[in-house]
Amino acid sequence: MISKTMSPKKGVTVVARGLPARRSPGAASTARLPRHPAVDVEPPGSPQPPTGPAESVVRHLGSLVGWARLRSFDLIQARSGVDVDRSGIVILATLHRLGPLRLSDLAADVGLDRSTLSRQVAAVVRGGYVQKLDDLADARASLLILTPRGQAARRKLAAAWQDIVVELLADWTPEDQAQLGRLLGRLASQVRPDTAA
Repeated sequence: MISKTMSPKKGVTVVARGLPARRSPGAASTARLPRHPAVDVEPPGSPQPPTGPAESVVRHLGSLVGWARLRSFDLIQARSGVDVDRSGIVILATLHRLGPLRLSDLAADVGLDRSTLSRQVAAVVRGGYVQKLDDLADARASLLILTPRGQAARRKLAAAWQDIVVELLADWTPEDQAQLGRLLGRLASQVRPDTAA
């Protein structure tokens, strides 16, 4: 249904699609505007929210992931004094964990496409944290490796992150900290098997 009303101020015709015509101020009406389906009805196939213990895990893990993504890198960078952004922190940590890598292998591990990562790698190369070496197994490729400056920066970044975690858990008992470490280690080994101790 399409109804037209006149705006009292500007005399502009307002077209309201799907709504009944506006009644005069004195007319009685009990009709209500229809609610948009998105207000109360989930789309077909929408996942149902978890119940039981998983509900708390989903909520708190989501909060932690959000904090890690938005705030932790800034805190690490500020405390360490190392002049790299969050992508640089990830690159240095990954090269330390896995050793020399081709750009394609580094991109696969951090989950970025090569064109995006190449710009980020160029920044840490210019900063003297990473260098490119010829890949003896493939003359067309090169390997990314941490420089001594990059290794020192990585150690500062790791120490800063450790200090932040220690401060966050300062009021926890040693038993609670140990239990958290065990449970997080179990979860990490499921998500990233290569991180298992």
